[in-house]
Amino acid sequence: MVWKTVNESHFDPTFGGIDWKAMRDRYHPQIVSSSGIEDFNRITNNMLFELRLSHLLVATEKMLKTYMPTLFSEGTVGIDVRWMQNKVVITKINPGCPAQKAGLKTGYEIKEIDGRDVNEIIQIAEVLPPYNVRNRRGGISNFIIGHLNGPPNTLVSIRYVDENSLLKEAAILRQSRGTGKIISDAMPPVFIEFEAKRLERNIGYIWFNHFADPVDKDFVQALEIMRDTCGLIFDLRSNPGGNFRVVDTIIEQLITAKTPLYRFRFREKTVERSLNPSKHPYEKPVVVLIDVTSMSSSEHFAACLKAIGRAAIVGERSPGYLLGSKWIKLPNGLSFMHSFLQPIPFDGQIVEGHGIKPDLEIGLNRNDLLKGRDNQLEAAIEYILEENLQ
Repeated sequence: MVWKTVNESHFDPTFGGIDWKAMRDRYHPQIVSSSGIEDFNRITNNMLFELRLSHLLVATEKMLKTYMPTLFSEGTVGIDVRWMQNKVVITKINPGCPAQKAGLKTGYEIKEIDGRDVNEIIQIAEVLPPYNVRNRRGGISNFIIGHLNGPPNTLVSIRYVDENSLLKEAAILRQSRGTGKIISDAMPPVFIEFEAKRLERNIGYIWFNHFADPVDKDFVQALEIMRDTCGLIFDLRSNPGGNFRVVDTIIEQLITAKTPLYRFRFREKTVERSLNPSKHPYEKPVVVLIDVTSMSSSEHFAACLKAIGRAAIVGERSPGYLLGSKWIKLPNGLSFMHSFLQPIPFDGQIVEGHGIKPDLEIGLNRNDLLKGRDNQLEAAIEYILEENLQ
């Protein structure tokens, strides 16, 4: 079923030069003789990964929760991390979260999780396409979060190095994220989060973890009370993607005229897409924050706004994980994601495998994080302030 679905619906009939029929001949005997779910999962993914593209994956529920924790983890300690300079560093702590109550701060380096060295955990993280350093860094960052998060009301032990280079330990009770949203019967419930606030200097700030309903509605409502701001920042760090329709709805609030935006490349045709502005579009400067964990629809959103000159992109180059996909529940219960279209922004740049190069490229800095500073966000704020002086 997996091979057949890709063979019939993959957007590229040449399969990138890969002999897809030969892949069936090579892997089918192994799949038929697989010894169980885990073995089937591994062999099938080996076949899919021959295409070296994103959005081709067979996964168990456990795998989804571990590799995509921002969407599927049911319990959280309330932090975000990045793998930087071969260290796992806390980059964000949600106010009032269990980790903050336990004394953890941004910039702290995590050394062990439940008695396991983080380097040991990193070693078992499966490398997923597209194969580049950015996707590897983002994948490891998510994989670590997948081990920090877990079932609600369970303890996780964390050993970490603080600002004084002292090794400390904390036992943290994971907090429930509430009730997830059923998007598809082919995947676990998704936990959708949205934040809108006004920063100092009258700058609007929007963060959400997934392009899905009701984020589009939440954004439209938030925009109504932020129309007097001098600029808007979309923080898409740790946003793995979502629904292209939600992308369209948000962009319609940011353009002032009908705008050719992108095209979708399907197997048999290419469809061009233009968007019409909303009745009262936002016209002030816009910045999109991205990094190695900004994937799929996040990259589509950033690439489209960059292509039409509507937003400045700030942060780190994204992984290039951008194809359109569908999820299917396999007869054995596994979730199967397969790509059936390729989004291409108005300027013709291919994002898949390449990522989006920011207009202002800046990485997070552990020393700044230890001081409570987010230098990527600070750069976004500075850009908007400078734009208002012109």
